[in-house]
Amino acid sequence: MRFQIFVMTIVFTLSNCVSTLPEQGDTVSDYENQIQDWHQSRNERLNQPDGWLTLAGLFWLEQGDNRFGSDANNQLVFPGSNTPGYMGVLQLDSGNVSIRVAEGIKIHLNDTLVTEFSLRKDSEGEPDMLSWGNLNWYIIQRGERTGVRLRDSQHPNFVNFKPTELFPIDSSWMVPATLETFDTTRTVDIVNVLGDTSPGSTPGILHFEINGQALTLTPLGDPGDENYFIIFGDATNGLSTYGAGRFLVIPAADENGITIIDFNKSYNMPCAFSPYATCPLPPEENLLKIDIKAGELNYELEGGH
Repeated sequence: MRFQIFVMTIVFTLSNCVSTLPEQGDTVSDYENQIQDWHQSRNERLNQPDGWLTLAGLFWLEQGDNRFGSDANNQLVFPGSNTPGYMGVLQLDSGNVSIRVAEGIKIHLNDTLVTEFSLRKDSEGEPDMLSWGNLNWYIIQRGERTGVRLRDSQHPNFVNFKPTELFPIDSSWMVPATLETFDTTRTVDIVNVLGDTSPGSTPGILHFEINGQALTLTPLGDPGDENYFIIFGDATNGLSTYGAGRFLVIPAADENGITIIDFNKSYNMPCAFSPYATCPLPPEENLLKIDIKAGELNYELEGGH
C-alpha cells in the first residue's frame, strides 16, 4: 500500500489531532483548556470499536489457500474459545484475495451473508469488511506483503481502556517555525516497522529553536494541504515516551512560510497500542537529540507488547 494512503488513514481517523494556530491573546489557562480538549477528543477516538485497541491479529498470506479459524492447524489462527475451529479459506492468487466460507459458518461481508467472494484490499480504497460474532477482519497490502488485519470488539485492551496521559502542559513547547521550501518537488523515504520503504512528499524543511538550539524537522504534505504530518523521535523515546517515536500534526505554513509546532499535541503512533499495527518510523533527519517533554506519555498495555 502506498505510504500516502497510510498517512491519510492516520490523519483522518485521528482527525482530532489536527492543529490550528492559537488565537492571539490567549491566556495560559485558555491554552491549557485547548490542549485538554484536544486530549479528551484524542482519547474518545482511541476508545472506539474501530480503534487501534481492538486489533487482535495480523496474518501474512501465502500464495494459494490459507485456512482460518481457531484450530491451531490453520494457517490463520483466530482467537476466542467460541470461535469455530475451521471457518473457511482465504485464497491469495497473484495479489488477489478471495474467500470461501466453510459450510454452516455465517460470515458477513459488509453486513451481507457471503459464501464466496473476491475481496478488495485497503490499498484499493475502502476494504471489504468481513465479520463473525465479535471478530471482523479485512485485507491489507504492505509493500509486497498481503495480509489480514483482525479486530475483536471484546479485546481486553479495548474493554479495559485507560486514557492516555500527558506531560504537564507547558506553552513554551509551542514554538514558531519557518519552512524552507525547495525549487522542485521532493520526497523523503519512510521506513515502516516491517522494513518496507515508501516515499512521502515533503513541502520543505522546518527550522525552529528550543532553548536557543537550532533544530529542523522534515514534515510530510503536499501543496495546498491545510496541515503537515510529522513523524519524529527524541531523547525521551523508550523512557517516558514510546520507543519508536511519536506523531504530530501542525498547520501548514502561511504565505510568509511561518507555522507553529506545538509539541504538547505530540501523540503516540498506533504501534504503542497494539503489536499488530504497521507504523512508519521517523526518518533519520527527524531524530531530535533533545528531550521533548511534551505531549503523550508512553502507553502501558495490560501485560505489555
